[in-house]
Amino acid sequence: AFRDTIIGHFLEGSLPLSNGLKLNDFLSSILKSKQSRLTKKMKHAKLSTKYFRLKDGCMKDVVKAKEFSELEFNFVTCVSDPVERSEIQFHMQREWREHLAERCTYLRIMFDAEKWLQSVDQMDRRVVSE
Repeated sequence: AFRDTIIGHFLEGSLPLSNGLKLNDFLSSILKSKQSRLTKKMKHAKLSTKYFRLKDGCMKDVVKAKEFSELEFNFVTCVSDPVERSEIQFHMQREWREHLAERCTYLRIMFDAEKWLQSVDQMDRRVVSE
């Protein structure tokens, strides 16, 4: 469900990504999966021929955004091994941060990357300690 939803948002242009990103590259990085495995699982999807084209760059529908977050959360929590689950969660968060930072840089939105990363780390530590 999460994979299909993320593909839908990718094709709609409602993710904070850079124009021209290949769907195959994006999915393999965000899902931490080999491109060959994705291609095999989704033979008819033509993953390597679809590119990101920015439309909104965000999900304007709050209900869709919440649903997307819940699907992502469920995707991560379905991993039974706690160490692997933590690695996947960390990886996905890092990927989203990198895409957001790249998008902000492209749009010339000034932000202090070091302070931003420190605040993200503080948030992560709070979540872990709760």
